[in-house]
Amino acid sequence: MIQITNVQKKLNGKDILRDINLELKKGECISVTGYNGCGKTMLLRLICGLIKPTNGEVKYENDYKFGVIIENPTFFMNETGLYNLKYLAGINKIINEKTINDYLKIFNLYDVRNKKVSTYSLGMKQRLALCQAFMENPDIILLDEPFNALDEKNLSILCDIIQQEKEKGKIIVIAAHGEIPKKCGVNRVLKMEDGKIL
Repeated sequence: MIQITNVQKKLNGKDILRDINLELKKGECISVTGYNGCGKTMLLRLICGLIKPTNGEVKYENDYKFGVIIENPTFFMNETGLYNLKYLAGINKIINEKTINDYLKIFNLYDVRNKKVSTYSLGMKQRLALCQAFMENPDIILLDEPFNALDEKNLSILCDIIQQEKEKGKIIVIAAHGEIPKKCGVNRVLKMEDGKIL
């Protein structure tokens, strides 16, 4: 469980998050909706510790592992998809190349694993980002606009994986400005406006 209490975050004198009170429980999929700039991405950054609150606190029940897509994922464009995932996996050293290849197969990238990311379409880059978010079996999965550029087939695959991860007891938070497919099994919808959960 993650408990966020009375959180405010200021940047350059402006409130980007305010009065955030939120409890995230195991086995729950939460969607965060709202217009661009309302605070969705900053809320995800807060949850995974990329930003610290100016006031209030974030409490973690355990030492969680995070799988994250936030804004536009950055890759080594002149390296292959496989190289990028191996490089990222080398940071924590908890998975091997077989696991990486398994996720490349799940997201239909195995056949292009040895092609440079610069040759990938937007949808392929998005799927590569999804591979890195899921491949290390994280406890908390934070997905910022994960459905961008996905065709119907890969959208269905992603929804199935979200549902499976939820059933394993993972905490999943999806930020999206549009409607989230019902197949993802969202438990709660949070609407944000001006840095606040309405």
